[in-house]
Amino acid sequence: MTADTDGPAAPPAMDRPRFRERPLTWTGDKARRAFTRLTTQAAALYGTAVLRIGYSSLYLIFLLHEYPRHDALWGPDAPWAPALNQQFANDPGLDWFAVDRWWYTFLGHGGRTWFEVWYHVAIVVCLLVALGWRTRFTSVCFALTIMAFTGRDVFLTDGGDNIMGLMAIYLAFTRCGARWSLDARRRHRRAGARRAQGVPEFAWPDTPSGRAWAEIDRTREEVVTFLHNAAVLVIAAQICVVYAAAGLYKSQGSYWQNGTAIYYTLKLDWFRPWPGLSDFMAGQSVMIAMVAYLTVFVQIAFPFAVFSRWLKYPCLVALLGMHFSIAVVMGLPLFSAAMMVGDAVFLPEPAWRWVGGRVRRAMTRVPRLPVPPALARPILDRPVPATPQSQEESGLPHQAQPDRSASH
Repeated sequence: MTADTDGPAAPPAMDRPRFRERPLTWTGDKARRAFTRLTTQAAALYGTAVLRIGYSSLYLIFLLHEYPRHDALWGPDAPWAPALNQQFANDPGLDWFAVDRWWYTFLGHGGRTWFEVWYHVAIVVCLLVALGWRTRFTSVCFALTIMAFTGRDVFLTDGGDNIMGLMAIYLAFTRCGARWSLDARRRHRRAGARRAQGVPEFAWPDTPSGRAWAEIDRTREEVVTFLHNAAVLVIAAQICVVYAAAGLYKSQGSYWQNGTAIYYTLKLDWFRPWPGLSDFMAGQSVMIAMVAYLTVFVQIAFPFAVFSRWLKYPCLVALLGMHFSIAVVMGLPLFSAAMMVGDAVFLPEPAWRWVGGRVRRAMTRVPRLPVPPALARPILDRPVPATPQSQEESGLPHQAQPDRSASH
């Protein structure tokens, strides 16, 4: 995870206090510079964009895949009745279901027409989040959508649903629409149109009220950046906890200790979508034993490897291979895809910029349909909102322009 924007210039190394000379001053300087970075430099903007696109696309595919039987799974006549859910939620050991009980009631008590409307609304929300349209609003709606379907039938969920539900909540606090989104495209076009027409960027007037509004805007920007960075850290910590917990639980099992866990898993009828492939892999006893030991080792070591600049990449490659194998051999594509998308937050920003450049070059080779003349008018010919040119022209404080920061 690397910062995507450049913050204020740090003081020269020779001017900074040394720990041996002034330990308290050195500690305070370190803490001050860390806090400044958290509030001024947004980290992993491309990584959160990949998470936004990945999770919303996965849930969109999931809703479309279950469309022929969506009424039987989540509709008013679903086996998981509201009375059963109420009895289940009143268990003192399951207090977390009280949080989304109201949303479950909203989705399941309105009749068949009500449910059909909101099921299609959920599909539209997933599509809008994937495209990055008004992500400040649609990301919150996406988190509520996953909570609604999870609470509607708790026994239909698996690890993939739980991971996507948590990540959707975290993404609501990030600037996941700052890159590769319709929001970013709109801000870029507006900024380009203003520069082409010679309209200066808005500046608060040098008056007491103007300075107050400027300070409020700066504080808001720092708070939004801090929330984004905190959410990114929580996302990374969540992925590390999942891998560490899985590895530690595996290490306690006797089948994983003697290297036969994968063999017995391949023999389970519930996880054999390709019986021939499962039988072939079960016959490679030495290979699957080595893979079992490597899986446990990599999962336990991953939370520590992320602090290394180069060691985390071999671990990510091994984990991606593990999830791809689980998706194909065991028939668990949703869980595997959810974990693979979550791993994207650990890749550096230059790698995603390179991927974006390759995708743009590939898109330029795709033939485009002719645009009608009525829609071909350039954006520079469209009216641009007037912006005050000087302090005298501004009688009241104006809001900052939408492209002034990625948080708008």
